[in-house]
Amino acid sequence: MSKQFNICLLMVILLLLSGIWSSQAFGQADHPAKVACPDCGHTNDWASNFCIKCGQPLVEAKHGSQSAILVVGMSRIFHLRDENVVSGTIREIHGDTVAVIETPDGALNIPVMEILAEMADIEKKDGARFVGPVLSEDMQSISLKTPYGVVVVLKRDVKTMDRYYGDKKVSWQEEKKRFHSAEVLTDIFLDPTAFSLPPNTVYLSGLSIGYGFTESFMLRTRFGHDFSGDLNLVPHFRFFHRTTGTSELALAVGAHFYNRHPVKTEAERYSHWIIDTTGIGANTRLDSTGATPIKDALEDDDEKEFFWRSYLVFSWRQALASGRGKWGWHLGAATNSVIASKPTLKNGFVWDEDFNAPYRIWAAMDYDLTKRLKFLIEIFADNGHKYIDIGDAWDSYFDFGGSPFMINNQEGNYQPLDLDFGFIFSKSETFRIGLHFQNPYAAFYWKW
Repeated sequence: MSKQFNICLLMVILLLLSGIWSSQAFGQADHPAKVACPDCGHTNDWASNFCIKCGQPLVEAKHGSQSAILVVGMSRIFHLRDENVVSGTIREIHGDTVAVIETPDGALNIPVMEILAEMADIEKKDGARFVGPVLSEDMQSISLKTPYGVVVVLKRDVKTMDRYYGDKKVSWQEEKKRFHSAEVLTDIFLDPTAFSLPPNTVYLSGLSIGYGFTESFMLRTRFGHDFSGDLNLVPHFRFFHRTTGTSELALAVGAHFYNRHPVKTEAERYSHWIIDTTGIGANTRLDSTGATPIKDALEDDDEKEFFWRSYLVFSWRQALASGRGKWGWHLGAATNSVIASKPTLKNGFVWDEDFNAPYRIWAAMDYDLTKRLKFLIEIFADNGHKYIDIGDAWDSYFDFGGSPFMINNQEGNYQPLDLDFGFIFSKSETFRIGLHFQNPYAAFYWKW
């Protein structure tokens, strides 16, 4: 079985490498603006859906209600006749009648005639002012049609910008208060959510690397274990997903399979439940300071075996009523193969009779404080959890003479019910960093 597992992991690594290439290709295909404009021949210096010189769309435009112009690839806030407001990107337009808009809540099919025309009143930092219908918009600039021709204004040059949707005005101050965080969490600290990585997305953290194959399936591996010969895979499958205009529900299952997992690792994790009856102090638990080392309590401290973990998690996200981002709730439960087979101990060491099954149950929340900053909080019950201070966690992670890039500790303060909170900051479109108050204390990861 180990040989087949190794072959499978090799295939996954090849897929991950091909995924990096395909995601880069996908990103280029998603921004068709680095081509010469068919009208004036100008080529933009950056990706945009319209010509920065003459303002003409570089992809086919579709006309909607009240002279609104919709372009595939346009990303902005769309106001509808029924007063609904949708923030997203136009992915398709079917027969000039229906626009498929990808939003943080999923893909929505909106009749083109329901989308109100948008006017903008822009004052630039140099004092110039332009008023007219919005032809197109992206992250860097906005194109307006004025009585004297098309103008393209870079957003970094905007001092104020009031917008009009039909007969409704949205002031610059009001517009700046609204935002949607681009970050959808796949984990709360070390516990998974029901959300998967987007398709063709690569994930790299201080503990694992992964790839999103589809909207419902992603695969990861803990590379610290891989380096030590314990090859492992973490498949995650979202089998239920439902979105509305403001909320998203998801239910997912996942597992973690190891092919040569050291028995010592799980004995260290559950050291609180191993009792030493041979020591000076009778019935000493092995998570106590100065307790007998785990390797001396195991019948075979070099034993390696197939090991698994499995989990079920439910997640819910909803837009805040203020329009300032979203919040999400996550409920999950996990167990592992220790439920069927505990590590074998030497004479004089016994498992506590009250330790029947390993479990971890968590309830977590994430809340958008700003577009780049999230607040996270989690309450969990775990009969293998021990409080480990930051120094011990640091030493374990950088233990290059033993098991680097992993955090395994025998000693610690056993706390079966605990909480954690912290923050995740999106430093850039690809890089995130975070801090919290439980092991492993710091988080960082890339998505691209």
